[in-house]
Amino acid sequence: MGPAGGGMIAMLEAVHTSAAIVARSSRDPDQLQSILRPEAALAVWCRAVPVVIDPDDLENVAPIRLQAEIGAVASAIRAALGEGPARDWHAAIVDDIASLARRYAEVMDTDTVAIRLERISTNACWKFHSDYVRARMITTYYGPGTEWTISGDDGPGAVHQLGVGHVGIFKGRVWAPEAKVLHRSPPIAGTGDVRLLLVIDAVPVS
Repeated sequence: MGPAGGGMIAMLEAVHTSAAIVARSSRDPDQLQSILRPEAALAVWCRAVPVVIDPDDLENVAPIRLQAEIGAVASAIRAALGEGPARDWHAAIVDDIASLARRYAEVMDTDTVAIRLERISTNACWKFHSDYVRARMITTYYGPGTEWTISGDDGPGAVHQLGVGHVGIFKGRVWAPEAKVLHRSPPIAGTGDVRLLLVIDAVPVS
């Protein structure tokens, strides 16, 4: 990874040191386990971009929303993508989503996950917020990454941004009602930018 990735790591570790609420971030995927620390509100795995996507391929990508047991994630995503035109990057993204789902399931001790993969070109979820879930995994495969900020008494602080391909696990309000870290989709309406976003949640036990 180039200098930008290294800068993101240094920045996140500095935030962790000063605020003591953001888990240490690194190139080691096992650092995602840091979200289990009581003081942690966000854990980030800084990694290289896992899938190379031609932006022209995103023009007519249909959103995917599904629930699956961990062992069935790859086949479920493959089937959903198969409903549209075949793309060179489909195999790579299926493998990556299945791998991320396994990592998330290990952290959250769950057998079933809810997955959302969608193209975004508007100001979706543009307000800083914390989701009403236990914890949410987010990564951006293409386009501007998710923005986040530390919530303080005077409102949101400085705005930070996950790099493309970086993986974040954000504690939600079910786990951390105080919402120390807020996040949002970057406002991109009218800019011509487009994003391909992946979200993974645990499926609540009924």
